[in-house]
Order: sequence, then C-alpha cells, then structure tokens
Amino acid sequence: MSPSLRRRGAVLLITAVAAVAGTAVPASAAPSGPATPVTLWASTLGTGISLTWEQPRSGSPATSFRVYENDSVVARVSTTAAHLEVPFGSSHTYTVAAVDHRGRESARTAPASGRSWLYGYNPECMPVSGVPITVTEVTATAISVSWSRHSLGGDLELRVDGQSLGWTSSTGARVGGLAPGTDHHVVLYRLNRCHTGGGGVVPVASTTVTTAAGGATPPQAPSGLTVTGRTDSTIGLAWTAPPGPRPARYAVYDGATLVAVTSTTTVTVDRLHHATWHRFTVAALDAAGNESAHSAAATAGTETCLSEPPRPVALTATAVSSSSVRLSWTLEAAATSYTVFDRGVAVATTRYPQVVLTGLPPASEHAYRVVATLAQGCGESPRSRRAEITTPGGPAARPAAPATLAVTGNVPGSWPSGAQLTLTWSASAGGEQPAGYRVYEGAAVVGETGGTSLTLPVGAATTHEYVVVAVDAAGNESAPSPRVTVQAMYMPPP
Repeated sequence: MSPSLRRRGAVLLITAVAAVAGTAVPASAAPSGPATPVTLWASTLGTGISLTWEQPRSGSPATSFRVYENDSVVARVSTTAAHLEVPFGSSHTYTVAAVDHRGRESARTAPASGRSWLYGYNPECMPVSGVPITVTEVTATAISVSWSRHSLGGDLELRVDGQSLGWTSSTGARVGGLAPGTDHHVVLYRLNRCHTGGGGVVPVASTTVTTAAGGATPPQAPSGLTVTGRTDSTIGLAWTAPPGPRPARYAVYDGATLVAVTSTTTVTVDRLHHATWHRFTVAALDAAGNESAHSAAATAGTETCLSEPPRPVALTATAVSSSSVRLSWTLEAAATSYTVFDRGVAVATTRYPQVVLTGLPPASEHAYRVVATLAQGCGESPRSRRAEITTPGGPAARPAAPATLAVTGNVPGSWPSGAQLTLTWSASAGGEQPAGYRVYEGAAVVGETGGTSLTLPVGAATTHEYVVVAVDAAGNESAPSPRVTVQAMYMPPP
C-alpha cells in the first residue's frame, strides 16, 4: 500500500435541519442591512437541536439566515427556524445572523445553547423554571407583553383577567379595550404533560399590569377577522367594522408586533418568511389613538415553499489530481441533497455542499453545474452558474471502481461515547492494480486502508453518506462505488 494511504479519523458534518432562551441583542434600525434577529431559542429534547427565532420588521428585509457555532457557519436557511444534526448527548451554543438580498449580514444574536438528549423518564415531570414575561408597552387602553419560549417547547395559553385569549406559539401579545388606570392580571398556561395534579394546564408565568391614566372610552372591537390569501412572504386579512362611529384607523398585530395600520378593513401583511405561523388580531383606533378590544385571533401560515428559491452560488472546481476534481458551493436555504451535472449529464448526488469527483480521464474538460433538492418537498432550485475545469495530464489507466459498498456494522456506544460504523466493499476487479482504498464523506477523506473493510468512529444518531474509491500506487483514483447513507445508532441513558 502507498505510504500516503493511512487511516484517518471520521469527520462529523453538522447539517441543516437544551432550552436556553437567549436574550437577544437589541435589533438596530440597520440602515445599511437587516436588523439582528431576536428571541433565539434552542431545544434540549430530541436527537438533534432545533432553533427558532424572529426577525424584526426594521432594516432591509432578510432573505436568508446563517447559523453560527463559534465563528463557523453550520447552517444556512431561508426562514426563521433550523434543525441541526449533532451527536447524541452533545451540547452546542449558537448565534444567528440575518442576510439581505445584497449579501449584507446583520450583527449576530446573543447565544442560545441546546442539547441533543432523550430521557429515560418523562422530562415534563421534572422541576422546570417558569417563563420570563415582560411588559413592553402600556397605554391608557392597551398593553403589550412578551415572553420567552418554554424550555420544553409547546404552545402557551394566554389569559387576561381570567379570560382565555387562546393558545399561541408566538412570544408576545397585544391586549386592547382596557379601561384607563386599571390593573390587569396576565397569566400564561401550558399543558400538564406530566398528568399529575387536578388541572389540564399549569401556570408558567404571570404579571400584573396597570394601564395609564386617561378618561377616554375605547371604540368597539372589529369582528370576523379572516385570512383572504397567502404567499411565501405575505398573508391577506379582512374583517368587519364595528357598529357605531367609524374608527379612524385599524391596528393589525402579529402577536405583540404591530404589522400594519390602515383606514380600510383589508390589509396584506408583508415581510414574512416562508413556512412560518402567525397569530393576527385587529383593533379599532379612534382619532386620539384609544384602542378597542382586539378581534378574535386568526392563525395562518405562509406558503411552505419559496416561489423563487435561491440557486447554489460560489461553485468552485479545483483539480485534486489527474483523476479527481473537488467541487464546493453555497446555498442560502435548506436542502436535502445536491445533484452535480457535467455538461447537462448528472454525475453525482450528495447530501453535502461539497464533493470530490473521481475516476476522471487525464487532461479532460468539464463544465459543472449544481442543482439543490430543497427541504420540505419544495422541489429543485435553479441550476448554479457553470464552473469549468480541465484535469491535469497523466496516465490514463485507473483501477476499477469497487462494485459494492455496504454498512456491515452499526454499533451504538454507551453514552457519552460515540458510535461505530463498519463499511465493507468488494475488491477492485480490473484496470490498474489498487494499492489501497479511500473512503469519502462529501469532499472529506475519512479513512484509507489496504483492505476492503473499515470501521469509523462517528457521533451517535448522526447521518453519514459514503463512497469508496480504489487508489493505485501513483495516487490515481477509480470512479466511486455506489453511495451508502446510514444513521448511526445511539443508546440513551436509562
């Protein structure tokens, strides 16, 4: 075997798609770019880590988001949530930045830490701290409150003075139609998933708010709030005017966020992100700005898929040898896989945004493009721009590709140790005599051996995609074996 062939440690790739609710850096006006995202939250329950955040309506509209761990981008998405695949039992701390259509990036959020974890008991029965609740605005006739997501996730019920205003996944609410100078008790409830005690819900936060002094009587409330249409970035709303004097204006809220003020009974709320849910209410305002009680809420989601998804960009082709080319690219959205085309012919499919193409003829010309298969069943992206390259000259002979590749071992480690995957393949038959074999995960060499089997240490519960190539004494690589994809097993603690 060539001295260059040696076993290497496995590379664990963090892919795109516990609870510490980070206190977000305040969103600036961001005149030269998007505002900083707010309310970043990370999960602590599951075999990966889920993140959610919100994007302020100030600054340049955000078209995508970048998730950072330390100073490395670990996910790029086009909406306000991401799921990260990490080794089971591991903890990670993230920040998020927004990016606009010109590529300008906001400041990052304050960090939020999450954990990939499952319990041998019901975590809902463990003592959990309450949800912080904050009063963000008070007028003579209305209040705004905001809160952090519960550490275990889930919707919360909002009650004001004992009256339920419904369940919500939002992190804030606006309540109008209140009398000036009066006290109001705000309580958040969550389902009792431990199934103990007498009630079906348990309180997780409460506060008392006193409205400002004043003498005006608020107008009557609008009714019949309905959703009239939606796109990937807008939701249309309509409602019925209240009886009596015509309101001067209507204020439309998404949770506690004012999203529109209009004098008509219809509006289109814009600057939303695809695959997101919203809880809208509308209130009538008189000429002095006194606010009515809010309508019943209308909950609606934007379209799941982008109408104009981004294409892979920054496609780079680099010759590794006379037989191999390395490709890398970037996509500002979540994808399940990528297909590489050489002059219109599909030559590789991979789950990673980089790949090494092997078994190429020496001094051969190639023109590559990449297409992403988008997450959530959203079809394909437009093709990337073309990257052209010519492989260096060299001998034409290559080893034959291994005909088969299989996962023959998948051993979970006892937490917190990792798992082990064993790969086995058929020997190269034909062509140049192989000096050994090289295992690729994306564009990373994760192992080399002179035999036809290799065991790799990996993170428990992580998913991997491999190919193996035969390598001759001169370092020329065969075409790849068939690809295999496998999720490593994991063993949660009792």
